[in-house]
Amino acid sequence: MIKQSALIALILVLVIPSNAYADNPGKKIVRGVVNIVTAPIEMPKQARAYWIEGAKKTPHILVWIGSGAVWGVVQMIKRAGSGVWDIVSFPVNTPKDYQPLMKPDYVYQEWPKNPVSNR
Repeated sequence: MIKQSALIALILVLVIPSNAYADNPGKKIVRGVVNIVTAPIEMPKQARAYWIEGAKKTPHILVWIGSGAVWGVVQMIKRAGSGVWDIVSFPVNTPKDYQPLMKPDYVYQEWPKNPVSNR
C-alpha cells in the first residue's frame, strides 16, 4: 500500500503540475500533494540562495550555510502546510480562484542562479 501511494505521488509530481495555477478543485488537490512531497527541497534551495547572497556580504561560510538551513526548514514547513491546506480545502474556492497560499506555487519554479556565473 505504501509503495502504491508513493508511486501515485511520484506520477503526480512528474506529470500533472505543468500548469501551476489551480483553476479548479482537482488542480488544487494535486498542487497540495506535490507541495507536501517536494517540501524537503526547500532546504537545499534556501541554503543555496543564502550561499549566493551571503558570498556578497560576508566571508563567513558558516553564516551562509547556517542561516540558509534554518530558513530552509521554515520554508519547508510553510510549503508542507500550504500543501495540507490545499488538500483539506480543495473543494472550497478559498482563497479566491483556488489561489495558493505560498508563492511560487511549486518549489521548483524559482531556483537561485549559479554562484559561479555571478563571479
